[in-house]
Amino acid sequence: MKAHVIHQTLPLPFGQLYGTLKNRIVEHGFLLLHEIDTQAIVAKHGVTIPPMRQLLFFYPKYIAEIMANDPLAINDIPLKLVLHQLDETTTQLSFKNPMHSLQDYGLKPEMAEELLERVQGIIAF
Repeated sequence: MKAHVIHQTLPLPFGQLYGTLKNRIVEHGFLLLHEIDTQAIVAKHGVTIPPMRQLLFFYPKYIAEIMANDPLAINDIPLKLVLHQLDETTTQLSFKNPMHSLQDYGLKPEMAEELLERVQGIIAF
């Protein structure tokens, strides 16, 4: 497992966690840009997996700083939460630590640290 992927196993049903996180993303001032229903996509190709969703989101104020300092950092945004059902009452939640994924772009470390703190506020249970 990659060292810069933060993950936790939560004693919450998938659907409950999914709904809560979508609401929290918006409540914390982020834009929910897109969601990917991985389970539905692979099912169209005959592959069966447990429920899995990817929620892509970002905070608009950071775009100006990224574009001014290193536009290549756009390759590591938006941020993404991945939810994966383990069983009926347990869900795994993971995301890339922005302090690690953005460190090679010459951006202010404070920005990545602030992003990490904001994401941790969304996923605090």
